[in-house]
Amino acid sequence: MKKLENKTKAEVVWIVAVLTILVWAAVSNAAYLHDNSSSIANPVGGNPQGVVINVTGYQWAWTFTYPNGTSSIDNLSLKAGTTYTLVITSKDVIHDLYIPEFGVNVYAVAGHTNQITFTPTKAGTYIFECVEYCGEYHYEMRGTVTVT
Repeated sequence: MKKLENKTKAEVVWIVAVLTILVWAAVSNAAYLHDNSSSIANPVGGNPQGVVINVTGYQWAWTFTYPNGTSSIDNLSLKAGTTYTLVITSKDVIHDLYIPEFGVNVYAVAGHTNQITFTPTKAGTYIFECVEYCGEYHYEMRGTVTVT
């Protein structure tokens, strides 16, 4: 009987420990999502803020189309202090645009459009890349972000 009591106590301790960790993780994630909801990619449908730049991923490059109709391949030009909304899609397979300095990480999916809004604050040249394996020359899907 004593052995059974010890097992029950150990099980209760483990259950309480696991539940504590799960509750902490849920609360932490909810707080993060609440504080950072503007930097999480969303399907297009809301009001884009600032300058809207259309981004198209394709094997194996990125095209950025600016509001004035000009476009660039693998080079994104921005101004510090200006808010931008990237409207992102793909021509072929799934890609994932990752610009770590701005907290941008958003999927590009053929037939579906996502958008993300951010404001670069510091001038410089930064690297972006595709972080979703998209085929043989996936490693070539990188470029620069120039913030002036």
